[in-house]
Amino acid sequence: MGDPEATSPVYNEDGVDLTLIRWMLSLTPAERVATLQAHIDLVSLARESRRARDPHVRADEDR
Repeated sequence: MGDPEATSPVYNEDGVDLTLIRWMLSLTPAERVATLQAHIDLVSLARESRRARDPHVRADEDR
């Protein structure tokens, strides 16, 4: 029997990338939390960097 991933659709009818969902589900719960925390840390670092460059940036402009 072949690899099910090879024949599975990449996108659903709404255009959602199913490969990312499958990848996240392949991780353990602890790995998922660590991955998402790394993304949060990166966004926080980018926001802090922006504030350091331009101290007049309002907090609501970070979104």
